[in-house]
Amino acid sequence: MVAKLWWMIHKDLVSEWRARRAWPAMLLFGMVVALMFSAQIDPIPERKAQITGSLLWLAIFFAGMLAIDRSFAVEREEGCGQGLLLYPISSAAIYLAKLGVNVVALGALQAVLIPLFIVLCDAPLAIHPWAMLLVAILGNLGIASVGTLLSALTSGTRQSGSLLALLALPLAIPVVLAASKATQCLGEDQIDADWWRWVQLLGAFAGVFMTAGVLLFDFVMED
Repeated sequence: MVAKLWWMIHKDLVSEWRARRAWPAMLLFGMVVALMFSAQIDPIPERKAQITGSLLWLAIFFAGMLAIDRSFAVEREEGCGQGLLLYPISSAAIYLAKLGVNVVALGALQAVLIPLFIVLCDAPLAIHPWAMLLVAILGNLGIASVGTLLSALTSGTRQSGSLLALLALPLAIPVVLAASKATQCLGEDQIDADWWRWVQLLGAFAGVFMTAGVLLFDFVMED
């Protein structure tokens, strides 16, 4: 099972590295959004710590949708979607492999945007690096789990990119909100019970969405 997951993830990562279909656009869009948000934050420095978290996670969500939308694009364009289902692996393994690729993509995006927000917005997010890493990982899993399932659902439509963002945003709002609040607490140097409650909520949503994706992916692929 682990070997099959690894080879499916490796296949998609190598394909993206060679073709560079989604990741450059994702990183460029994220950087442009970060620059625009930093320009809006400068006039209100007294509220910088309060709104940096929200702007950061909105940038991660919308830029990440560009890469997540391409999760099943290769199979759709090459006409091998049915062939993927004929592999001697379960549909849950296919979902987890696609989820793993999207987690790596969002991780790369976060590795660029978080330092960029720290520099451009003068946000003190590096005061507690391990706490910020925990929030980033849980937020990554929550957004990627929702996006991967919905990407499979919308992969056959013409306007899959815009449709994916419209469908994913209402479901991902709890994840974005919890991650934003946890990041805001870090920006205000408050690692307390309030921060821990937001992290627990973030972890709960990530776990629920991943479980739902594993259970529902088989029905999505059949449709």
